[in-house]
Amino acid sequence: MTHSEEPQIGAAPASADSTWAGFVRGTVAQVTEHGPGRQLVGPIAYMVDASWRVVAYNDAFADAFTGRRVPENMFKWMVWEGRDQLPEHNKYWMRRVVPQLDSLLEEFPNQPELMELARWTERTVGGPLRLAGRTGPDGEIRPLIHARYGFGSLWIGAATPMTPEGRVVFAHFYAGATPAEVRALLRSPAGRQGAA
Repeated sequence: MTHSEEPQIGAAPASADSTWAGFVRGTVAQVTEHGPGRQLVGPIAYMVDASWRVVAYNDAFADAFTGRRVPENMFKWMVWEGRDQLPEHNKYWMRRVVPQLDSLLEEFPNQPELMELARWTERTVGGPLRLAGRTGPDGEIRPLIHARYGFGSLWIGAATPMTPEGRVVFAHFYAGATPAEVRALLRSPAGRQGAA
């Protein structure tokens, strides 16, 4: 892909055939180190539609899941289905993901896919949709058990806002590091020079 064909950061994805989808699929991750013997994997890239169905992803994204089985819906995976890979699930994942749906429902109250996700969430977690927590994912650091590299933390950055057309997300996985350790690393001079 030439530079002129790269999608503009902040522009919403349009469909699985969009320039963004091709860019995401073509994103090649590198494995480096963020400390002695600790792998840094990224960028991990994926694109979802407005109801969090996975539309496009790169190889590094598939590698994160057990058996490279990419979830059909990232919202459902983060809220419930992926609990085995999501340490401190309630604190770092459910309480930070569900408010994103709540915010979108306020902005787009008549979108059927979002209303169905809200009903699924209420049935699955057994409570009201609105949970205390802040929305993400831009700049979030959350723990993850990576299928290939084991425990670590994921730095997540939104390349586009969530719109009725969807969102593109890029992430980096810091093997063996807690969220607090990744925050400290990113604040350090080495982290600011390109660790993420």
